[in-house]
Amino acid sequence: MESLEEVKYKNERSKINGYELFSKYYINGSPTVLFEAGMGDSSEVWAPVQNKISLFTTTFSYDRAGIGKSDTSVIPRTCLDVVEDLSELLQKVSVKPPFILVGHSFGGLVSRLFASIHPNLVAGMILVDAAPEYKELVFEKVLPNHLLISNREYYSNPMLNSEKIDKIKSYKQVDEHKCIFEFPLTVITRGLPDNYKKDWPNQEILDVEQKLQFESKKLSSDSKIIIAQKSRHYVQNDEPELIAEAITEIVNKYRVLGK
Repeated sequence: MESLEEVKYKNERSKINGYELFSKYYINGSPTVLFEAGMGDSSEVWAPVQNKISLFTTTFSYDRAGIGKSDTSVIPRTCLDVVEDLSELLQKVSVKPPFILVGHSFGGLVSRLFASIHPNLVAGMILVDAAPEYKELVFEKVLPNHLLISNREYYSNPMLNSEKIDKIKSYKQVDEHKCIFEFPLTVITRGLPDNYKKDWPNQEILDVEQKLQFESKKLSSDSKIIIAQKSRHYVQNDEPELIAEAITEIVNKYRVLGK
């Protein structure tokens, strides 16, 4: 499949809540595919997939505050802070709803919260090995005793993650806004265990995360699960074609329905 050339994108820096956020988009009809990166990742993590999808519909990616080409903001932050930034940013750029949200890892939580707050703006969602809320607490069931303290510290101390996200508040925000979506949802989960730190039970963590992500299927009455058999956490690197196909399916479904 061909890809759009990077030079054709519109790159902007927009002032949001006192700081500037970088965005990259290409206008090519409706709907708009909105990419949300994982924690600590810039919009460039989506470049291969975005370049393909931009050939047949509008795409939008951006850098959250403190990441990539965007300015830093007050920390710690929450998932709701990110959604509020994104909502304002979308009002300032040329892309228009409806949006198909594609969220990887922490970006899946952002996508879910955005969709819960703005359901009228969303036409579909793809969760790519997305982070389930409270996952660190569930990890404790399979972690050896000597890893329990560091895992709980990572969960409770925002200064220990790359974006200084308050996970406790953020999980609560996602949980409080949880609802059943009326748009198509595709959940893509990795099929291979990641190699984390020493003594980390990688296979057991994979089993836990897959089970939690399978639960995400209940977020929509029109949902499906895809296991990326050849992928670790960064499915967009290992099997980008799976994500592109999932996006294409939802875009086509939207267009067929004539909305």
